[in-house]
Amino acid sequence: MLFGYSLLSAFPERMTNIKLNRIFQDIKLNKTSIYTENKHRVSNYSNQVYLSAVILVRLYKEDKAKLTRLELKQWIEYMLYAGVRRIYLYDHFMFKNESLQQWCNEKFPDIVVYHDWKALIPYSITGTQVTAYKHALLSYGNISEWQIAFDMDEYPFMPGDKRRGFLIRLLMKIAKIHPSISELSLKNFLFLGKPRKETHILKRYLRRTQNPANALDKPIYRTKNIQSISIHHNTLQKGISRDANPIEIRMNHYWGARLQNWGEDTSDILKKTIFDDSIVEIAEQL
Repeated sequence: MLFGYSLLSAFPERMTNIKLNRIFQDIKLNKTSIYTENKHRVSNYSNQVYLSAVILVRLYKEDKAKLTRLELKQWIEYMLYAGVRRIYLYDHFMFKNESLQQWCNEKFPDIVVYHDWKALIPYSITGTQVTAYKHALLSYGNISEWQIAFDMDEYPFMPGDKRRGFLIRLLMKIAKIHPSISELSLKNFLFLGKPRKETHILKRYLRRTQNPANALDKPIYRTKNIQSISIHHNTLQKGISRDANPIEIRMNHYWGARLQNWGEDTSDILKKTIFDDSIVEIAEQL
């Protein structure tokens, strides 16, 4: 219990629609190009992990956020620190020199399962991102007890537990105390402003919204209980979805200078944010 709140108690329970539809009825796996080199190959009947991560990414020079392979490496290392043991990466590159295939193979050969997602362009939420999440659940859902689907500028964070493996401890606690929970929605706290001159993204942005910025939560979900998948909230065939208490766990979303058109900090940005460097001590360990 933290500050008078028990686990997940700050937000009302959200019951789910359990209408039975076929999962992935609109996905055609034979039209996807999947990289499965031997050391990346994953069997549906072995190599079980408790928690895996799913990410769709495109890195390109014209990106105003200036996200690069360095920031992707930082995100992967953070997720491993949190307790993730396998990452399903869907690479939505447009040009060959943007491809992350060789980089994934060299940097994280036993961690990242790479997928060439170039065929699904131009980008659309349902046709590209949701389809990637569906593919990950259909192909690997029986390998992991839980999956987390975050972008590379989104980080799960527990202010009260910054030790290695914090997500595993939380999910095991939920499984014991609230076994009916099949989806945990993390509230979206934006980290804003002009970046500081720091190498690690978690040190560049130290001002965040005091409250959740919007309703665009991101989920951690129990794979076996998903009926149909989406970006912010899934439809469950079993169990319930709960909003996480942000005092216990939240999503740090490193949006940077978008709201000020990539310019200098404004009085409005400073007014709507507060200083928060509570995640920095984790960054210093990575």
